[in-house]
Amino acid sequence: MSKRTMTEGLSFLLANERTKLIHGVLKSLYLRPSDDDYQDCFQEGCLLFAQAYCDFPQEVNEHENDLMHFAYQRIRWRLLDQRQRASWQASHCECSLDSPALSPTQKELLFLDPASNSPLAVTAKNDLFARLANDCTTKQRNYLLSVVVRHLTDSEIAQYYGVSRQTVYQWKKGVVAKARQILKLR
Repeated sequence: MSKRTMTEGLSFLLANERTKLIHGVLKSLYLRPSDDDYQDCFQEGCLLFAQAYCDFPQEVNEHENDLMHFAYQRIRWRLLDQRQRASWQASHCECSLDSPALSPTQKELLFLDPASNSPLAVTAKNDLFARLANDCTTKQRNYLLSVVVRHLTDSEIAQYYGVSRQTVYQWKKGVVAKARQILKLR
């Protein structure tokens, strides 16, 4: 069996109305042609089909139904994963007290306004977090907010701020030390 190419996969998809498979996947994900991102997802699905075509372990002409099932599952899972990731990112706003987008008054209101439902304000209502955030240096506060609000790993934090993981580890050590200090005072 020779190595299949993406071009062959796309040609195979476009022949004999096989694009219905992509439309079926999108329908199963509750995407309608009138949705803004439908065409983008359709194009992504076509590329995923071509990749599945290349990766299919059996002879395509003899096992076309198996290929279609294989491709359907791969496309559906990849698109579902992409949509869930996008949804998670949209629901978890980027918050930082050092953000130039926030005025000093807005920063104060995040901590002082009991009616605020921002992720940062909800977390700040916790007394330990508020005391810890106030006692931390700017870098330690960035670490704390990245972990608590953005749910980032140390590696992701390092990448986000453009520093080494060792630097992030130092920030983490400082936050843990200050948290222990606050807990001893209670």
